[in-house]
Amino acid sequence: MNKALIIPAKGIGDALLMMIASHRLLQEGYQVYTQHQGLEELKEWFPDHKFSHEENTYDLVIVENDNSSKIGEFRKKFGEKLSIFYPTYNPQKHPPLSSLDQVFDHEKPMADNIAYAIARILKSRHISKNNGIVPLAGLTHQAYKKRVLIHPASSSLDKNWLKKSYLNLSKKLKKRGFEPLFVLAPHERNEWPEETPLFPTLSDLAKTVYESAFAIGNDSLIGHLASNFHIPTLIIASCPKRMQLWRPGWLLGAVLTPPPWIPRPLRKKYWKNLISPNRVLESFLEMYDFGINSLK
Repeated sequence: MNKALIIPAKGIGDALLMMIASHRLLQEGYQVYTQHQGLEELKEWFPDHKFSHEENTYDLVIVENDNSSKIGEFRKKFGEKLSIFYPTYNPQKHPPLSSLDQVFDHEKPMADNIAYAIARILKSRHISKNNGIVPLAGLTHQAYKKRVLIHPASSSLDKNWLKKSYLNLSKKLKKRGFEPLFVLAPHERNEWPEETPLFPTLSDLAKTVYESAFAIGNDSLIGHLASNFHIPTLIIASCPKRMQLWRPGWLLGAVLTPPPWIPRPLRKKYWKNLISPNRVLESFLEMYDFGINSLK
């Protein structure tokens, strides 16, 4: 049996996405190990997968490029068995591509890019974004029809919409009869202590996401997790071009960025102030009404 090692970048969202490659290889008969600390907390959601790697020899190693020194170390260690997935590739910055390396299309979401990349490695026409996630017993998908998750944090403060704007949005949602719920991953707890429930593990957080109706937040984990569960998402972000690649890509939601007519330098510097709570509410209501009407 062929053995494969998958190494996502640090973020949990990256790990969920790279599980697309892991699961496809598993379905093709590989013995697969996915190396990511955060996935250990979600392992009950991936019952068919292994997240510890005790093997020293692999037939295929796939690494998501994170521009760190580790990439060079992987090249030396794994040689011709290594495939590097490049979300972005710059010939002046990165080494020459090997026959297994994959460069992503910026006009497609990461989920699609990974699905196409692993299919190319396998020389297959079959494309699948299935990452092997399985809902836990006893949970009901979107059980709370009015619950709107709000995720105000991310891996970088530069990616976070204003706190006062999120609080304003929450008040507006309540007035409309919705049930906004601020949520954070366990490692983000200290940023918003007053409004958020405490989730001991990522699995506990995933249970809440799975039973919610909608998610609003920054470009981060919860948007990808909600999309993975086919829950509509609205992502608030600064750069529309970047979000073509990084938007949640299982159930394709909406991305809200500053108006395009504003000069780029101003958009980049003041984007947090250029997206109002009213505009976010309006976009949410349009998506919500469309979802309700599509079920009729």
